[in-house]
Amino acid sequence: MNNTFLYGEKYPVTNMEEKSNEIILNIESKKEKCQCPECKHVSSECHEYYVRTVQDTPIHNKIVWLKIRVHKYECTNPNCKVKVFTEEIDFVRKYKVMTDYLVQFILGISIYLSSSCSSLVLSFLGVKVSADTIDNLIKKIEVKDNKDVEGIGIDDVAKRKGQSYATAIYDLEDHHLIALLDGRDANTVKEWLKEHPKIKKVARDRASEYASAINEVLPNCIQVADRFHLFQNLIVYLKDIFYKEVPNKIFIKNEEILDGKIEKVPKYQCFIDQEILNSLKYDNSLPVDENGNVIIFDNRKRDFDSKQYKEQSERRIEKQKMIKSLRERLKTTDCHGKQALAKEFNISYSSLLKYSKMSDEEVESLSEMKKYKDRKSLLDNYRNIIYKMLIDNIPQEYILAYALKEGYKGSISNLSSYIIMVAKNNNISYKSKFPLRNIKMEYPNDIIVITRKDLLKNLLTIDEKKKNNEIEKYLPIIEDKYPIIKTIRTIFTDFHDIIFGNDTELLDIFIELYKDDIPSFCNGIKKDIAAVRNAISSEINSGFVEGNNNKFKLIKRIVYGKQKLCNLFKKTYLCFLSTLDNFALEEIVKQVLNS
Repeated sequence: MNNTFLYGEKYPVTNMEEKSNEIILNIESKKEKCQCPECKHVSSECHEYYVRTVQDTPIHNKIVWLKIRVHKYECTNPNCKVKVFTEEIDFVRKYKVMTDYLVQFILGISIYLSSSCSSLVLSFLGVKVSADTIDNLIKKIEVKDNKDVEGIGIDDVAKRKGQSYATAIYDLEDHHLIALLDGRDANTVKEWLKEHPKIKKVARDRASEYASAINEVLPNCIQVADRFHLFQNLIVYLKDIFYKEVPNKIFIKNEEILDGKIEKVPKYQCFIDQEILNSLKYDNSLPVDENGNVIIFDNRKRDFDSKQYKEQSERRIEKQKMIKSLRERLKTTDCHGKQALAKEFNISYSSLLKYSKMSDEEVESLSEMKKYKDRKSLLDNYRNIIYKMLIDNIPQEYILAYALKEGYKGSISNLSSYIIMVAKNNNISYKSKFPLRNIKMEYPNDIIVITRKDLLKNLLTIDEKKKNNEIEKYLPIIEDKYPIIKTIRTIFTDFHDIIFGNDTELLDIFIELYKDDIPSFCNGIKKDIAAVRNAISSEINSGFVEGNNNKFKLIKRIVYGKQKLCNLFKKTYLCFLSTLDNFALEEIVKQVLNS
């Protein structure tokens, strides 16, 4: 082993011991002199030896422990305050219990994982490290603020959605995260901008807070509005107008738009004999027996064999037994012992008094399920019909078909399950083998249905290949019926051509032309006219900011629970930094170890 130099010629491995889940390497330092950390005087006077134990990178997924025999030297400088100092090891920092190689290994694993997850993964690989230790390593990363940055992308991100927000600032050149500010108000951004006076270009969304902050601190800076948010704002206004003027569904028959609502009709995938169906005659009057007496049946949709109802039944019986036992004990208990009795049965004193006043009939009824008032349902007009048909042994498909024929408008699956429950709860011999897919509620075959949502989506689609052919076919007659549709399509197309063109003068024409149709949107464009014009003429855009925000959300969810903004920023900063071509993990490790 004396010829093994894993850590350099000065630290030969003298012995190795391998166990089931760990490897122990004994290393001896061969240094003959060392520099005093206080006075920098070199000393070769060895005071004593001691063994230092540190953890190193794993071998074959086993924990590696280094037992290093190092020196303690006497400082030979008589003017130095330090009398004895410890030898410094090249690959382990002072007071550290992990080698520099292991720190780099841990940071490399934890870049895209949470600290808890990293700790678990590392344990599989042969590294014993806690999540808190990994957190402490991340906290020691130094974020270098580039005061000379000339272009940024800025947007708000949620630390906790709906509750707290932050402002993310990205480098416009290489798109990595350079700052994460607490809050999203103008004052927060102003303070940061004052520290970065060389910024010349800013890509942002339509947020007025950011715009005002940039205008105040950096008035000569070029601001570029995000094209995506411009279209998003326009679509919001167009959608409001569209939904007010156009119905939820448009019905077309024989090339004409029908007024009013068309009801769906049942479509049977199985054979239904119409003569048999038409011959059935049932009404919703109360069922009677052969003697004319009204039949009382359980018309509730409850599965009494389910786990829920069985558990409830058991609890009712246990409560009944407890009350009976309590009432027997009360017969031999005076008023002074009632408090103790209530405590023994784990009930309140008021409950004890209530149970004591119950009649024997009330106690016996506790084991029975209470009957509550039925809620109004679409099934109300068909309950007695269904029971009568079940008694007459009518097949399920004909019961379903008859209810639909009589005007039932609810869910077919609810109707089917109700039929089964009524049969089961009333002990009617009935087996259901009818698949519900055999009945579908559809519009008549000669009716074309176009939904408002699909129509709007088609209007706001520029690519002709992605348009809906059926909607395009009937679009002329739809526009004749609802003229607002043509206006919306024209507004969107004109704005799209302007934004993706290069003529900024067309923007003024657009505002003047449509200021009465979409006044709020046009006024918003006027207030931010310079940034919108830059979005047309400049090649800069903030599309990468939206992409980075999605990446930020993913990282935020990974490290969820790290409350402090500083911790979140350093974790996300490391993730973004690792994607750069010039990223070097070794430099990050040096920062961590030197801090």
